[in-house]
Amino acid sequence: MPASEPRTGGGAGVSKSADATDDRQVEAAAFESVAVWGREALSLSRELKGVSPRAVETKADAFDLTTPADAAIERRLRERIARAFPTHAVIGEEQGSSDGPHDWQWVLDPIDGTFNYFTNLPGAACSIALRRGTELRVGAVVDFTSGVVFRARVGGGVVSDDGPRTSQHTAAGRARLFLEWGSERMGDFEVDMLGTLARVRPIVPRLIGGAAFALLSVALEGGCFVGLGLRLWDVAAGVVLAQEAGHRARWWYGSSPVVHVLVGTESDVEAFAPVVAELARRSDARAQAIA
Repeated sequence: MPASEPRTGGGAGVSKSADATDDRQVEAAAFESVAVWGREALSLSRELKGVSPRAVETKADAFDLTTPADAAIERRLRERIARAFPTHAVIGEEQGSSDGPHDWQWVLDPIDGTFNYFTNLPGAACSIALRRGTELRVGAVVDFTSGVVFRARVGGGVVSDDGPRTSQHTAAGRARLFLEWGSERMGDFEVDMLGTLARVRPIVPRLIGGAAFALLSVALEGGCFVGLGLRLWDVAAGVVLAQEAGHRARWWYGSSPVVHVLVGTESDVEAFAPVVAELARRSDARAQAIA
């Protein structure tokens, strides 16, 4: 299975000053927009929190939930994008993809960690990202627990509602390994996965149940993230934040739209990449066998 590492800087058109200027203007406008949209998403998440459990639906299995808030937040984000960036395409967890005449695409997960959100656990977040082609350019993660919007654009570092954020990567923070997979259920493969990673080096494992929140945690306090069998909307914004905090990302692709991603320091990525590549291969083979 080939590995691919989407770039987060530069691009074929940067030698053309007019195109580069246009790109920077789009990114600057998007960076400001996601701060506003993120607060709207937070407001909707709180407004709809008390909706009757009977309104909750399931998707892949009994624990893969979707709530009225998921649909309402994505609908609001799509409305905002259509007004501010009418030529941009959109892909989202709830409503699929819509095409645009240009190669800018918004990647949306209205609530990443819906099970956490519905059961009142920390770790639920809204994830909003913008990419041009395969390059992730802007990302925002709205932490529903703290009520803070964290955002980043390539080359600009991480910013919260209170201003620029300096990452505090302590020894304890660096020891954490966040593990996420594309299901709420835990079976033999997931148990084996944790043991396999623990044999690479000593780790303090953390299973959050929300990839966006886990990647935000890596960006702010350090650690390593391994995501297997996820979707791009689960991780796009969080990867932007983590990279702007100084981390590296390595990607592998399964059958569309499945992605596998490893995020950490350069030494973490070098140490874990061979194992994650094998786990990704096994995850894809397992998915194909089930299908």
